[in-house]
Amino acid sequence: LNLKNPEVAFFQDEVVRKALMKGINRQRIIDRVYLGQAIAANGAVFPGNWAYYEETNQYNYDPETAKADLKEAGYVISESDTAPRKKDDIELKFTLVYPDDELHKQVAENIKKDWAALNVNVEIKPVSYEELLKDYLDPRSYQAALVDLNLARTTDPDPYPFWDQVQATGGQNYSQWDNRMVSEYLEAARVTTEFSERLRLYRNFQVLFNKELPSLCMFYSVYLFGVDAKI
Repeated sequence: LNLKNPEVAFFQDEVVRKALMKGINRQRIIDRVYLGQAIAANGAVFPGNWAYYEETNQYNYDPETAKADLKEAGYVISESDTAPRKKDDIELKFTLVYPDDELHKQVAENIKKDWAALNVNVEIKPVSYEELLKDYLDPRSYQAALVDLNLARTTDPDPYPFWDQVQATGGQNYSQWDNRMVSEYLEAARVTTEFSERLRLYRNFQVLFNKELPSLCMFYSVYLFGVDAKI
């Protein structure tokens, strides 16, 4: 979610972000789109990683609570049943760009359907990977984007490139999350060699990430490999 785009200023509201998370039926997407080969994510660090903190809150599918939260935040249904919720003159509608392939298309369509049930209107727009990066993410010209983070080549989580304040301009902090305390945790964790201290710093990062939810973490991928029975 682009937290600094004035066209979608409602993304700055923590309640709205959490309601959007609660409104997505991720298990249905896992079952029908990924054919079971994914796990619903609850943060920016993979389970099984040494830094993963499993006590963070789970945002389970709960559309009725999501609707109630949006209403409490002032976004109400004032017209037809299909019209987007409004707060004053601000409508809950935006564009979600996604990589132009069949998998991401199905995910985006499911998300759009789920959010429509909350009276949040979303236009989904397919673009090439190159265009997504060059024309939307790098210049921060998007509203919402469906992206993949590939951390497969390292066992060290190091979320710094995606969430530190310094990376909000010119780096990979595409959401432009601006949290000084989080940045201090990430910066300190990169330079300390004390394992227990790194563990504490990354735990604190995950707690704050989960509390503010600057991005909606969807799935951890699962990969199956065929192996000879002798191995």
